[in-house]
Amino acid sequence: MPELDQLVVGTVALAGGELVGRIRLQKVVYLLDKLGMNSGAPFEYHHYGPYSEAISDAVTDAKFWGHLSEAVSFRRVDGAPYSSFKTTPDSPAPTQLGDLSAEDAKEYLDKFAGQTSTVLELAATVHWLAFVEKVPNWRDEIEVRKAGKTNNGRLDKALELLRDLSLAPE
Repeated sequence: MPELDQLVVGTVALAGGELVGRIRLQKVVYLLDKLGMNSGAPFEYHHYGPYSEAISDAVTDAKFWGHLSEAVSFRRVDGAPYSSFKTTPDSPAPTQLGDLSAEDAKEYLDKFAGQTSTVLELAATVHWLAFVEKVPNWRDEIEVRKAGKTNNGRLDKALELLRDLSLAPE
């Protein structure tokens, strides 16, 4: 099994060489794990849903070894910072991403690319509540934990994504 920093770099590479947002990166790795990548990263519930400190450490390692760069920008709307991760030219796309083929991983990453970070956050949180915490009424719980984020059709989009990935709760 590759090191976690190699999986992070491979994820960014297969996402087209750039991935925007720390939250997006965390949720993408979480969902890829549920789809069979098997990164070995331990996740816990955090404010934005499933979170792994090991993924954050892997980003630091990948940057240290020169395989990943991070640029911090600021949103025009409110000035909040966000990160853009890019692979370096010497980081070719992998043929395998953990236990997923590169083709399967790229297919999943393409589906994720079409979603906002909030939809990915909601999808990962729904999965976490239903399958990790085993909350019987995860629908009510996500409304409590993610108040304001579930409206405007975002929860519906998250559930549609999970259904498309065969990861949705009943």
